[in-house]
Order: sequence, then C-alpha cells, then structure tokens
Amino acid sequence: MNRKEQRDWVFKLIFEDSINKIEDVEQSLNNHDLDGEEFIIKSLESYNENYEKIEEIIRNASKKRYNRLSKVEKAILFLSVNEIYFMDIPHQVSINEAVELAKTYSNQMDYQMINSILGKIVRTDA
Repeated sequence: MNRKEQRDWVFKLIFEDSINKIEDVEQSLNNHDLDGEEFIIKSLESYNENYEKIEEIIRNASKKRYNRLSKVEKAILFLSVNEIYFMDIPHQVSINEAVELAKTYSNQMDYQMINSILGKIVRTDA
C-alpha cells in the first residue's frame, strides 16, 4: 500500500474515532485488514497520544469556526496537524494531502478552508 492510500486509511480511522472511540488500535486495524501497516499504526498511536494538543492547535487556529467544522473536516485537520507536529512530515506534503482529502471527502469548497486553517497553523509556528 502506498503512502497516499495509507494516509487515506488514517483519515478514515480518525473519522471513525470521532464517531465511536477506537479503544484498541490493533483490533481496529485487524478489522480492516490493515495489519502490519507501520505508517498507519504510528499515525494512530501518535494521534491518540497527542489528541488534546492537536485539538488545542486546531481550536486556536480556527477560533469560532471550530464548533462548526464537520467531523470530516476535523478528521482531515487532526491527521495533518498530527503529521506536521508529531511525525515530522514536511508541512507542504501534509497540507497538500489534506487538501486532496478534502476535495475527495468534503463539500465542494471546504478544501480552501482546510488549506487556510493549516496555513495559519504553519505560519503561526514559523
């Protein structure tokens, strides 16, 4: 499985977690036949370990908009912020992939808002 497909699965699993908390990462991966996918495992473990920090970063960048974000938008943002801050993925790569996920899974123009929030996050930390 290539990195784009792995990232797609991480997004789906973060989305799933927003609906029904994933308690056992290994069991969840097993349920989706994703055993042995190291990038997915590391991503989900990092997401779980850093959830509160990631949420705070997104809340600070999106301000009042945070409560209006859909679960899909939040899952994309959580994925990207986790990669940028806690997995040492270059922010350009992560933002580009987040925009592509938004174009695929979100409403028509939501990718612009995703790009805007992530851009603000990156500029704030620069």
